[in-house]
Amino acid sequence: MNRAPTSDSPRRIACLLVRELPLAAMVRANPELRDAAFALSIGTGPRAALGFVSAPARRAGVVPAMTVAQASAVVPDLTILACNPALEQAAADALIDVAESFSPIVEDGGPGRVYLDLAGLNGLYGGEDEMSAELARRVRQVGMEADIGIAASKDIAWIAARCGGVRIIDAGRETEFLQWVPLELLGLEVDVELQLERLGIRRLGDLARLDVRELGSRMGAGAVELMRLVRGQTGGPLNCRRPGEIFTEKIELDYAIELLEPLGFILRGMLDRLTARLKLRGLVAGDLTLSLEMAGRRRDERRVTIGAATNEVRSLLALILLDLEKSPPSEGVEAVQLSVQARVSRPAQSDMFLPPAPAPERLQTTLARLSALCGPDNVGTLLPANSHRPDAIKRVDFAPPCGPSQAQDHAQTVNRIVLRAIRPPQEVEVMSSRGVPQFVRGQHICARVVSIAGPWRRQGEWWKTALESGNRTANGTAKVPQNGLAGGFAHDYYEMALDDGGVYRVYRDLRSDRWFVDGIYD
Repeated sequence: MNRAPTSDSPRRIACLLVRELPLAAMVRANPELRDAAFALSIGTGPRAALGFVSAPARRAGVVPAMTVAQASAVVPDLTILACNPALEQAAADALIDVAESFSPIVEDGGPGRVYLDLAGLNGLYGGEDEMSAELARRVRQVGMEADIGIAASKDIAWIAARCGGVRIIDAGRETEFLQWVPLELLGLEVDVELQLERLGIRRLGDLARLDVRELGSRMGAGAVELMRLVRGQTGGPLNCRRPGEIFTEKIELDYAIELLEPLGFILRGMLDRLTARLKLRGLVAGDLTLSLEMAGRRRDERRVTIGAATNEVRSLLALILLDLEKSPPSEGVEAVQLSVQARVSRPAQSDMFLPPAPAPERLQTTLARLSALCGPDNVGTLLPANSHRPDAIKRVDFAPPCGPSQAQDHAQTVNRIVLRAIRPPQEVEVMSSRGVPQFVRGQHICARVVSIAGPWRRQGEWWKTALESGNRTANGTAKVPQNGLAGGFAHDYYEMALDDGGVYRVYRDLRSDRWFVDGIYD
């Protein structure tokens, strides 16, 4: 039956519950363990106790609290791994990301448990059956399986999720559902559960027959809370959390890694999990922060700049590996933490008067690949710099201009002469007669001057010295570079038309009395 809440229906809360989060976190980081018999030990050595056991290992006879030696005797090929708190935290964060991608009101109920408000979401996802199916799909998308409960309060939703699978409690039928809930399903303390069993109480419905005052005087506040739960007196608003802006994955290694190839394999898996979380939230990966914990309690933290935000794992991994190859870790790596600064994907709107532009995702992916090949500092757009120097430029991040600004009155477009700059300027020899240039000779130019305009003098930045530019000779005197651009400038610019058919912009450096060609007019 499709359950679609109406506008006047009571509040509906969903609970996402991942059972045995340490096992789920280990499978999330190592998908090959999904159907394998393995266990997580608390401590190291053959006498260490097992804290969590996978389902195939349980069927083979391994149970928690066994020692490693006992479990290995029962199942010789049992895989024993150490509990990894870093993986558990990353899995818990991923579960919260699933909830935040679905509802704006989310509460963190502890490791492996998340509550979310479903009010007003039926218009987006349909009834509660469709909502639960979509939630389960998104949890699988981040590499886990979750039980889902939906009810009028978060406590009842949690109990419904504890029943396993997907359990939807219709509004007004909470008491009927709680009547048959066994006490062992609530995960009570052993002493409380034993005391209730001595009184003949096996299910929550049995508490309704007792007096709340007598029960509280004998068993304390915990039993009173159970009584309030049965009577439907619990429940309150969700304690909303602020959505995270930085996504983090961390893994602690069993042994130190000294080579970049296995380290890249680990980083690839971490990036896969991070980008899956970002895609759920409709975000893309920005700058990365890589923290390496090395042997000897040393730490190496580096920031990897992303030229264009993207979720393509191959480009992100290439940027990280380029940075690691440039300055490898000094010692073996024992733990890896990767943090991503999330960014909003750039929207695009087509223009009626311009040719179609590439999709934002494809454009960002291309820029990320270029950044991986050339370096983030070498990809962008060149713009005039705020400087007295006429040819000063700066690099900024590439941002395509808006369509309408490029389409302003095409009828009034005028073809203008364009200067094609030469970087760096080429030195030439200019022969003059009475101070007027007559002939130009250089590496690619050898022609007579047909007509000339100028000179126009430009000078500035006189306060800069060659010392500030780092240009000094061995004896400490200022050294002027070949293009004469260090420590201020003083140039006389000419525009010359030569008999080879070209029009050039030529300047004379007044300090060194040398000539340079820095542009050709097209």
